[in-house]
Amino acid sequence: MLRWFSRFLLVALLIILSVVTTALFLVWSQTRREYAAFEARRVEAEAQLAALRAERQHKEDYLRTFLSEPEFAERVIRERMGYVAPGEVVFRFENP
Repeated sequence: MLRWFSRFLLVALLIILSVVTTALFLVWSQTRREYAAFEARRVEAEAQLAALRAERQHKEDYLRTFLSEPEFAERVIRERMGYVAPGEVVFRFENP
């Protein structure tokens, strides 16, 4: 009787161990997939951040040039806003 109970207990413990191990493996694999997804999102966000920083730097350089160089500012104002100096005549041609 004791031998039968020992075997039953051993089998029961092995089954419980198998169930616990399987559950832990499933949780671990799900966590690993989530980590990989978050890592991919982090890399994408860092790339986007780098692009935004480069764009900001370009705009700061443009503003600095605009404020420090009057010739550049005048050219930009003329080209983008269509301003002309008194007495100037502007000819505009349409592209075919």
